[in-house]
Amino acid sequence: MGLTVIDLDIKNLPLEDFMRAMGYEPVNRNANLLTFKSPYSAKGNIVVDTDANGWYDTAQPEKLYGGIYDLAYEITGSANRSELNLFIASEMKKVREVKMYGVTANGREADGNIVVASPVRNANQPKPEPPKRKRGMRL
Repeated sequence: MGLTVIDLDIKNLPLEDFMRAMGYEPVNRNANLLTFKSPYSAKGNIVVDTDANGWYDTAQPEKLYGGIYDLAYEITGSANRSELNLFIASEMKKVREVKMYGVTANGREADGNIVVASPVRNANQPKPEPPKRKRGMRL
């Protein structure tokens, strides 16, 4: 059994691009907020904040905010990170070139080429700061 290596920086992938790759166009645009039909529910919309690269569901306020993995989880129902990576990469493959390598246990591709894994992120790029946590209730 092999491993699939995906050449795509998923954590920094714009949610707007991901929604367009799945075939959803914005129904409303308000500055940096884009409203899309919900990809996982027949009713409701999701609002994508392009500045924060996050989303929230207008019909279910308890699912207040999330990133690309949270959205992929809502669509697929899988919490397995590998399955979510494959789902996101397969959707993005429809609109941009995404390289996926099948690697065997000895670090070689099925055709015998050696695969060397390296970080996708540029070393000169500053690390993005996570959003500030909201204060919780104290009991």
